[in-house]
Amino acid sequence: MAITESRGPAAPAPPVSAPVPPGLPMPADKEITLDPARRTVVRRTRGRRFPFPIPNGWFIVSPSDALRPGEVLPVYYFGRELALFRTGSGAARLVDAYCAHLGANLAVGGRVDGEGIRCPFHGWCYDGGSGRCTDIPYTDSPKVPSRARVRAFPTVERNRMVWAWHHLEGGEPFYEVPEVPEFSDPEWSEPYTRDFVIATCCQEMAENNHDFAHFQYVHGTPDIPWDTEQFVTDQPYKRTEAGGGTFVRESFGLGLGVLRTPGAFTFLSSTTPIDEEHVHVRWSWVTPRSLGPDAARDIGDRFLAGVSQDIPIWENKRFVERPVLTKEETGILAHRKWAQQFYSDPAKAID
Repeated sequence: MAITESRGPAAPAPPVSAPVPPGLPMPADKEITLDPARRTVVRRTRGRRFPFPIPNGWFIVSPSDALRPGEVLPVYYFGRELALFRTGSGAARLVDAYCAHLGANLAVGGRVDGEGIRCPFHGWCYDGGSGRCTDIPYTDSPKVPSRARVRAFPTVERNRMVWAWHHLEGGEPFYEVPEVPEFSDPEWSEPYTRDFVIATCCQEMAENNHDFAHFQYVHGTPDIPWDTEQFVTDQPYKRTEAGGGTFVRESFGLGLGVLRTPGAFTFLSSTTPIDEEHVHVRWSWVTPRSLGPDAARDIGDRFLAGVSQDIPIWENKRFVERPVLTKEETGILAHRKWAQQFYSDPAKAID
């Protein structure tokens, strides 16, 4: 599945909107995370960087409170134009945007009708759960053609977010989105949530957790934390502990992580593929109310400053399929092996 980047004439230089950072360690500035115009981009090589497709899994497509009853929103994830809407019963639904009839975009003028969405072009109505066309309003025929359907993505609402299941071959979910009880516990704060887009992919972001050496050279830690973490995997689930249980990170597929420091904070990390080259990151923190009203924001801003050091690396690097590693870096290979279960053969992708 290797992908070779084009070696033809170089593409025009991208706009460099910020000076090249000095590095070792990288400068920390949380505004780089939130404002792409402040980032340094020098990469000019054309072609895809990563040798794998969009992964299978559960991914956030919207905060729950951003989708009002009867509302239809155009969204773009998984390399697809999509229509997200809330049905008459209150269920969040996600379907491919293009009507099977003549290709109108359901999210541009489409209307929620009961549990479905009606196309703005000719009024065809599609069930939000199955994607089947349930009504063609101007025909006398009682039979709806079997091919009159759009792809529907399974959805759940959990932890104040709308999650959609993406599977390249249309397969059913093989793990669940966990309930994070701190997000509904009155003893914990309201979530502090920030979101941003990065030119990278899910696997590359998650690999950072197993790249211990970079903590010293990118983030400026005094030492490299070799052998400070132990992790176990159980199919789509991965659990990492450090500090005798004072730091616990659980991963559910490549799109969801829950990190806890007991008594201090709980951090929900979501990485949704926009396409093969970009991800939409949503990070949410909650803290015990006893720590004060600004605790979640203070912790979250420190995380944002930290990831701002990673972004210039991610956005300007390429993926090395067979890296030259030291004996201390075997966790990187273990992570890559675990990640393979979330990919399908692109040749078997459904429309």
